[in-house]
Amino acid sequence: MHFSTALAAILSGASLASAHFSVIYPWWRGDSFKTQWTYPCGGVNQSISNNNRTLWPLDGGAIVFHGSHPWAQTYVNMGLGNNVTSLKVPLVPPFNQTGKGTFCFPHVHIPDEVKPNITEGGNATLQVIQLSTTGGALYNCMDITFSSKAKNPESNVCFNSTGVGAANLDYPDVVPEPKTTTTAGADTLKSSMGAMAAVVAAGMAVLFA
Repeated sequence: MHFSTALAAILSGASLASAHFSVIYPWWRGDSFKTQWTYPCGGVNQSISNNNRTLWPLDGGAIVFHGSHPWAQTYVNMGLGNNVTSLKVPLVPPFNQTGKGTFCFPHVHIPDEVKPNITEGGNATLQVIQLSTTGGALYNCMDITFSSKAKNPESNVCFNSTGVGAANLDYPDVVPEPKTTTTAGADTLKSSMGAMAAVVAAGMAVLFA
């Protein structure tokens, strides 16, 4: 998948559907703009084939999405298996994504308690949830295959737009720190992904039962 080409196509589509958000990496299940409020994956069913799966590192990897709200309470979850319907593993604490544009986590860590279940060639599904300014919940999913050969996206895909950042919600002093190529995006971030992983590993409650 050529992610720079995919990024351009998604951003173009996002401008036409400003009330929604899109996932850039790993590659999303499909266009969910008309059904994005449908739990758990925006109304897009998993493909019968594995052609739409993205190889993702065994110890976790990048997640990139494009937000279109001035702010959105955001969750990132994971479910293990081939045909996942329940995504109960929180990968980061909930946070407030601020600013419209591209938002990148360069490396979302796998929680320690889940690592024994991660194997080469194993499948999983990632889920990004955003609660918008109107109070509606929007969903997108990405199907992945864990692989030691997986490579994270280049900097032209994994970056933070000017003015895009994050603010903590329920966990003081723990705020996402995505990779950034702009000063404005960097100034709004306060701590490292390592600190977030520690909170998750310490037993953060499941976000959605």
